[in-house]
Amino acid sequence: MVQTDTSTHKFTDMSVAQLRASMARFEGLCVVATVNPDGTPDAAVFAPAMPDDEHVILMLADNHTRANLERTGKARLVYDVATPRAAEKAARHAGARLDVSLVKQDGETAEEYEHVARNFPRMNPAVVILRIERILPIG
Repeated sequence: MVQTDTSTHKFTDMSVAQLRASMARFEGLCVVATVNPDGTPDAAVFAPAMPDDEHVILMLADNHTRANLERTGKARLVYDVATPRAAEKAARHAGARLDVSLVKQDGETAEEYEHVARNFPRMNPAVVILRIERILPIG
């Protein structure tokens, strides 16, 4: 079950249903933050998909972000739909921060991986499945 923290409820939080719909329409920008082996931050921009209410899918080449995810099993995603010219602050940004963990093809998460993969028609070797652990507002 996804843990949500809607402590601000002010301007910038999206529900799971709103996130899924927004990602399906490719409305927002998604920054994926991981940690390099030397402790420095890594951030990259990707187009995510949400096949269900508990998972996010990214297509990652063999790069730093993928290596960091495979090494640590964790990342934070910041999903933002920006309307910078909106007159009111409340209308300028909508989205969420998502703490995620890697779902692997083998081991403890193999069954979960297979379940998600069966329901995602564009599976290929670049696909990474992430479990949403917690959703936080971006504001």
